Amino acid sequence: MYWYLGQGYRDNNQLDAERQLLPLFHDPSKTQMNCVRSVVSDVQERGWTHHIPRLMILSNLALLTGVSPQEFLDWMREVFIDAADWVMVPNVIGMATHADDGVLMTKPYAAGGAYISKMGQFCKTCVYDPKKRTGEDACPYTTLYWDFLDRHAESFSANHRMFQQMGGLRRLSNLPEVKARAAQVLAGLDEGVI
Repeated sequence: MYWYLGQGYRDNNQLDAERQLLPLFHDPSKTQMNCVRSVVSDVQERGWTHHIPRLMILSNLALLTGVSPQEFLDWMREVFIDAADWVMVPNVIGMATHADDGVLMTKPYAAGGAYISKMGQFCKTCVYDPKKRTGEDACPYTTLYWDFLDRHAESFSANHRMFQQMGGLRRLSNLPEVKARAAQVLAGLDEGVI
């Protein structure tokens, strides 16, 4: 796919994600999220983590927060021992950040805290509750997931694979509160305090 998609593929940014790389990617002490702190610490220690935490924790966070795909790609290439271009470019641009608008993956790999809780043990010792969308102890992934869907609702509504997720968004009774909490979470992540 790397050769098929061509050299310009790495420059895709169809979701207009422009946020700078979050401080927690360089310093795991800059977050209270147990999952992120654990996975980034592992990467710093070994230069590697399994594909699932790469996608479910690290890439999901970059996607939900709107981190620049190119900044995220550069970070992945810098910290992972197996970061060859032929692997990282399609994985980060197509799969992780959905920056190609579905050329490689037909829908974004985005998930909230409930999915992370179901797939691992991180949430049991975390200060954030994966079941909550709002409030000071709401899981940032859960809050940001719904905010992400809302921010890109027009684009995702045309994607038949996003039908269920967009239906869930339409049924959300507290979307204004979620959006307000998402703004707080994004600011806190930028400052390295969430």
